Amino acid sequence: MQSSSQSTTTNQLPTYSARGRYYRGSFFLWKKIFGLFWYYKFVRLFLSSKSREERELEFYKSLGLECRDFFLKMGGVYVKLGQYFASLSHLFPESFTEPLQDLQDRVPPHPFFEIKERFKKEFGKEIAEVFPDISEAPLASASIAQVHSATYKGEKVAVKILYPGIEDIIEKDLKAVRKFLKRINRFLVRFDFKIVHKEIAKLVGRETDLRLEAESMDRMARYFAEEPDYVFPKLIPDWSGKSVLTAQFIEGKRITQAGILKKGQAKSRPVDLLIRAYILMIFEYRFYHADPHPGNMIYTPDEKLCFIDFGAVGEIPPSQALALRKIILCAMTKDYPALVEALDELGLVSKKADREKLEEVVRYSMEKLSKFLSDTDSFKNIKFEQIHTPEDLKFLKEINSSLRGLLRMIQLPTALVPLERVLGLLVGITASLDPYRTVLDYGEKPFKGLVFQGENQWQKVLVQEGGIWGQAVSLPGELLQAVKNLNRGKQAYKLPDLEQHTKKMYSLGHQIISTAFILFGVHYGTDRLDKGIETQAMVAYGVSVFFGILLALSVIKNKFSSKRNRQ
Repeated sequence: MQSSSQSTTTNQLPTYSARGRYYRGSFFLWKKIFGLFWYYKFVRLFLSSKSREERELEFYKSLGLECRDFFLKMGGVYVKLGQYFASLSHLFPESFTEPLQDLQDRVPPHPFFEIKERFKKEFGKEIAEVFPDISEAPLASASIAQVHSATYKGEKVAVKILYPGIEDIIEKDLKAVRKFLKRINRFLVRFDFKIVHKEIAKLVGRETDLRLEAESMDRMARYFAEEPDYVFPKLIPDWSGKSVLTAQFIEGKRITQAGILKKGQAKSRPVDLLIRAYILMIFEYRFYHADPHPGNMIYTPDEKLCFIDFGAVGEIPPSQALALRKIILCAMTKDYPALVEALDELGLVSKKADREKLEEVVRYSMEKLSKFLSDTDSFKNIKFEQIHTPEDLKFLKEINSSLRGLLRMIQLPTALVPLERVLGLLVGITASLDPYRTVLDYGEKPFKGLVFQGENQWQKVLVQEGGIWGQAVSLPGELLQAVKNLNRGKQAYKLPDLEQHTKKMYSLGHQIISTAFILFGVHYGTDRLDKGIETQAMVAYGVSVFFGILLALSVIKNKFSSKRNRQ
């Protein structure tokens, strides 16, 4: 244990002015962009295949170390950014993401005397009076707070305390980020940077009020009360406030330490629990943990999953949850026009987008994804060249479009930014623990299970094996698409027998509906008459007579039509 004076010298974050933080961040960013450009455009061209692999390993390891040190030095929001990069092992080389793992829960801690002062400021008591055996060495230190272990009423607890002055540091970070967004908006991509900045500020601002985190943790625990495979720390309300949160200590290890699967092994239980939890959060409860980096998920000795740190959470309106569900169902059945409609409902399609062209892009992307998933052996450390190929540009040229034109057709609503980040983290964790399967492999079963439990019968038919769409999916692609186009009025066929059969089915449908109304009217009218409500009874009988006439006309018309066809 280091002394207080030493800790102050080595662990305190440097304080910069808002302008200084912006210039330091900007200089670091452009320096790394130039380094990447120089390597890929010049250095890489003069290396042999063997030398290229060795050089890239060294290059990305150095880049990861430099980014880690810079993020640690800046603290605050920059640490959050590094945590996100650390979870993208499916996109970035492992030599780059491995050094960034230190940002998950090994951020240099603040000296304990500062933590004691923050606790006393919150409750007016010395921390040792409440927790006599509190450990001065933190269990974990993160971007805005650190956690210490202690005992309270005979039970081991974790005490989370905000860093002194962290609110000021975050305020400076957000000002710097706003300037970065403004420059990106001006020189690279047009978007409403003010709204994006507002969302980021809202998300980070929540984390500086631990009362909100306590409410979120308690709410999530109530949602999962009937799920035996998940545990949540119990809150100690007496010693929880704006800058301090005390909760039950959960024994276990980080989810990424649960063991990496080898090829041919059964599915990873930790990943299975993780993906199922998010299926429930998003589609059932519409309330989700928005920061699922490995340091925030504990895999317990009895093989349960525990979520901690609810500083960042997200909520999904019912309309968005329905649109997300529709997107997955349409993707499963390869119904691309309906998929575009669902993307539009979610707010992902620009008003100026060419829908037919976008439908072709969606079709191409889904078919490419299917082929990519079937052809790829390992989903860890996937290279950029594997995802973006020359065939993509050829396809865009064939439909008379460009990458820039495609970007104009789609947009990402700011409300979906946290959810997009969550998906990126889940994909990264899945690739880390099970390199041979994807999130789709783990998510299909719980998603179907959730649909089967719902009240929407059309969704059950849509995914049920052997159902109408289950059979349709097995049809040849071109035939299936032709049927869908015909249904949408995009394609016409002159098949007299089919048309006659369709008319008969149409008439039969009307007759069934009419019969149902007749029976209902008679039943309801008799019931009302028995109760002495003659007015309602007469109305019900009138409805029965009306639909009886419609039924008779339909039957007569159908008979005459059949005679003409025979002649």
